[in-house]
Amino acid sequence: MIWRSSYHRRIAQLADFGTAFISFVIAYIISILLNRVEPSLFPPKEEVRTSYILIIIVLSIVYEVLFDYHKAYSYQRFTSLLREYSIVIKVCFTGSLITIAVLFLFGLKDIPRTLFIVFFIISLFLFIAEKSLLFYAASLIRLKGRNRKRVLLIGTGTRAKNFISTVKDNFHWGLDIVGMLTGEEGNIGKKVEGIGIIDHYKNIQNILKTINPEEIIITISTKRFDQIRDVLEICEREGVAVRLNSDFFGHITKNVTIDNLFGLSIISFNVVRQPEMELFIKRIIDITGSIAALIIFSPFMVAAAIGIWISDGKPILYHWNVIGINKKPFKSWKFRTMVKDADKLKERLMSENEMDGPVFKIKDDPRIIRFGRWLRKWSIDETPQLFSVLKGDMSLVGPRPAGPHELERYDSWHRRKLSIKPGITCLWQINGRNQIRKFEDWVKLDLEYIDNWSLLLDIKILLKTIPAVILGKGAS
Repeated sequence: MIWRSSYHRRIAQLADFGTAFISFVIAYIISILLNRVEPSLFPPKEEVRTSYILIIIVLSIVYEVLFDYHKAYSYQRFTSLLREYSIVIKVCFTGSLITIAVLFLFGLKDIPRTLFIVFFIISLFLFIAEKSLLFYAASLIRLKGRNRKRVLLIGTGTRAKNFISTVKDNFHWGLDIVGMLTGEEGNIGKKVEGIGIIDHYKNIQNILKTINPEEIIITISTKRFDQIRDVLEICEREGVAVRLNSDFFGHITKNVTIDNLFGLSIISFNVVRQPEMELFIKRIIDITGSIAALIIFSPFMVAAAIGIWISDGKPILYHWNVIGINKKPFKSWKFRTMVKDADKLKERLMSENEMDGPVFKIKDDPRIIRFGRWLRKWSIDETPQLFSVLKGDMSLVGPRPAGPHELERYDSWHRRKLSIKPGITCLWQINGRNQIRKFEDWVKLDLEYIDNWSLLLDIKILLKTIPAVILGKGAS
C-alpha cells in the first residue's frame, strides 16, 4: 500500500509528488527560455491545456508509485544517502521512459521531445536535493530528541554487541535501546556495551507491559530460534513490531523473498537479485542498444566480412556454442579471426597455454590470421554477438561467455557466473581484458558484477567500454 499511516512517510510521499510536479513546470519554463536560443529544438508552446495538467498530475503520482516500488518508503531509519540517490536514479530513468510512452499514447505530437530531456535532468537534481533535505532534516530532528524509537534487544552475544555499537555510531537513526533480554539466567543484571540485561526473554509479556518498547530487535543465533517462538507470538498478539538481525540467511539476504501461496509460506533464496522492473529496463537497453550498435557498426561489419573473404576465404562467421543463463546452451556468432582448422591446432598448442584454468590463451596465437588481429584489436570480431543480444540469449553487459569445454572444468564456485545471461562486455572487459592471465580473476570479476548488479553499474560499464574498445586496451 502506497499510503501508509506513518506521518514521516506521508511527508516523503507528498514531497515526491510535489517534486515531480514542480520538475515538469520548471522543465516547461526552461524549454520556453531555450526557445530563444534554438527555436528548432525547443518550439514554443502557445497554450497550456487542462488535459496537460491532468497528465502531469497522473505522471507525478506514477513517480510516487515508482518510489514505493523501490521501497523508498520502507523502514527509513536504516537508510543512507547513497541508497536514496540510487533509488532516485532508477526512478528518474524509469519515469522518463513511462513519460515518453504516455506522450505517444495520448498522441501529444505538439510537445517537443527535448522537453523530456530537460525534465529528466531537472527531476534528477530536484529529487536528489529533496532526498538530501529530508534525510538531514530527519537526522537533525532525531538528534534533538524527537521522533525517536524505544527498542528492546533479545540476545547478548556478538551480534547484539555489533548492533549496539552500530546504533551508537548512527545516533541519527533515532533508536534508543532501553534494555536487553537474555536466555541465560546468570546474565540478568549485567551490562553489554553499557546496556543493561533486564530479564529472561521467557518473561517477554510482562516486559512489554512494564517497559512498553515500540520494537523488538532479535539478535540471537538461528540455532536457538525454537526457544523464542513464544516471543514472536506474544509480540504479534501485543501489536509490537519485531525485526530480525540474524545469521540465518548468510550473505544472500538481499535475494530472499517471502510469499504466501494458498496458505503455504514460501521463502525463496535467489542467487541473484531479480527486480522485475529493473530487468525489464535492462532488456529495453539491450534491444535498443544492440539495434543502435548494429546500425553504427554495419559499415565495419561489411568491411570485416569482405576482408575475411579476401584474406582467407569462407566461412566468414565462426559459429560457437555458448553456455547461457542457468547453463542452457545456445548458438552465437563471431567473425572468424583464425585459420579454418583452428580447433584441431589448439590441441597441439595446449602446452603453450598462458592461462590457468579451463580457458586457452597464448600471446601471438599462430592460428590468428593477419586480418583477424586487426578485427580483434578493435573488437570488430565480436559485433555479430549483437544479434544474440537482440535475440535475448545474451546481454550487452554480463559475465564472460563460456564454452561447453570450459564448463566441464569449472570448479563449483565458478558455476555461479552462469546464473545470469552472458554479456558482450563486463568488468573483465574494462579491467585488462586479455591482460588478465588468471582464470579465477576473470571469474571473481564476474561474480563481483553479479553481487553488485544495478542499472547504474551497467551504464558505467558501457560508458567505460567505449574508450577501452577505441583505444584497443588489453586486446589481442
